Amino acid sequence: MHGRVHVHDLPDLSADTPGRKVRVWTPNCYADASAPRFPVLYLQDGQNLFGGSRSRSKSGNWQVDATAQRLITAGAIPPMILVGVDNVGAERADEYTPVPWKGKGGRAEVYADLLVSEVKHFVDRTYRTRPGPESTALGGSSLGGLFALYAGLRMPDVFGGIMAMSPSIYWGEDHIVGVAEQVPPSSVRIWLDVGQHETTTMRTGLRKIHDALTRNGWRTDRASRRTALRTIEDPDGHHDEASWGRRFAQALRFLFPANGLREQARAEHPADGRSSRTSPGGRSVAASTRPVPRCPTRS
Repeated sequence: MHGRVHVHDLPDLSADTPGRKVRVWTPNCYADASAPRFPVLYLQDGQNLFGGSRSRSKSGNWQVDATAQRLITAGAIPPMILVGVDNVGAERADEYTPVPWKGKGGRAEVYADLLVSEVKHFVDRTYRTRPGPESTALGGSSLGGLFALYAGLRMPDVFGGIMAMSPSIYWGEDHIVGVAEQVPPSSVRIWLDVGQHETTTMRTGLRKIHDALTRNGWRTDRASRRTALRTIEDPDGHHDEASWGRRFAQALRFLFPANGLREQARAEHPADGRSSRTSPGGRSVAASTRPVPRCPTRS
């Protein structure tokens, strides 16, 4: 078994913010009530992520559930939760882009608010999560990767990790490059990648955002335990779900290193058993203080 996908329907919030499905994947060991609280990765284009889902892409699904369960079982990443937020079809480009361009787009701020105030609040209330930024990451591909960069860079108090696969840096004449140069440097870990079989525009865009982040202080030292930026050019990669799914394991290991999260858990909460922290919405949320263990289960 590859864990379980729980599907929830988020209702319309307004005429401009339609409802959508939110797919929450929990690993096999989540059913054990004694298991710890779990870090969370929020991903865009939720209908294209999980095995068994009817993907809108010709290249199928990423199979993120099978990949995550395999890594968890091997102890390569901590037990964690994946949240896939469906796109809304024709309005996808509007919601995932930070500025209007060529007659569309520019509603990323609105969508980011939906993601944090509605989706993340629901997930933290419903599931045993570790809600702090050190245990929360945001990801996506193509325009979803652009959105992950934009929202993650602007909200380091919510998201401590960013996974941007084949991000559409070109949108708005490289608007996101200026954002990356201007935001205050932070401890947010950033995964960037692109396939060498993608267009010159996509490959050049990735190099632009990489250079902007390094100029602004993000570190790329692979020998450092606190490496903040990892950039990959996949020699076999195309702009499709099959390529993103193939690189997903690498990105998970970078953003959620098993040993790193265990050490962070011990450092955050010395020895009193439990404590609480305040979520982005101002709510007090109980946090597990136990180190994050391996979760060996059936694969």
